[in-house]
Amino acid sequence: MYSLSISTSGKYISVAIHDDKLISTSSVLSENGTTNLLMKSIDEITKKSRIEKSDISVVYLDIGPGYYTSLRIGLAVAQGVCGSLGIPLVPVNGLDALAFAAHTGHRKICTIIDIKREEYAFCLYKPVPGGVVRDSEPEVLNAENIKIKLEEDNDKKLVVGDWHSLNENLFGKNSYIKFGSPEHVSSENIFNIGKELFKNNDFPNFNEVRLEYMREPDVSFSTKSLEGKVNFHD
Repeated sequence: MYSLSISTSGKYISVAIHDDKLISTSSVLSENGTTNLLMKSIDEITKKSRIEKSDISVVYLDIGPGYYTSLRIGLAVAQGVCGSLGIPLVPVNGLDALAFAAHTGHRKICTIIDIKREEYAFCLYKPVPGGVVRDSEPEVLNAENIKIKLEEDNDKKLVVGDWHSLNENLFGKNSYIKFGSPEHVSSENIFNIGKELFKNNDFPNFNEVRLEYMREPDVSFSTKSLEGKVNFHD
């Protein structure tokens, strides 16, 4: 069974085709992603994988948090794909995807996603056998408040996600805090959680998927024009 994974929540448009394992992936730097660029990326990896688009059985989508406009583009395209092919759309939280990709047996995981205006989505996770579980609710913080969160105890922590956007000098030489990978949400991270949600039938109807912005957008716009352009029939 072939799956398509999509992440457009940040500076990259990332797409991947999987069967039981990764077949093809593409990551393109695009801070202001476009529908055409996302569709082009999907076309390229399906051709590279030598599969027909109609062979795709499920789409896994990064629903945020992240950049408002980029998330809307990802959702519009994913819903168009699923509507055209009559297949499920499985939403995946980007913070969870980062934490699962980085899980370690001896450190808490702190995930950070840039949501602009010098604000970040932040969530803390603790390791469990085979993965991680949330140790806090996701919240919106600035850099100073992230520092406070990370230094409120002496637990060893691994910080992943958009930490390059922060000033590392802010944390000094704190031996309890390490910075690591992944440094942004990728389609492969999304796949790793999405496949489990799909297996457990834990997802809504494709047209009921909601994005997790975590704050109001800078501007609002209609996505009707985007949805009208998405036609995924061969």
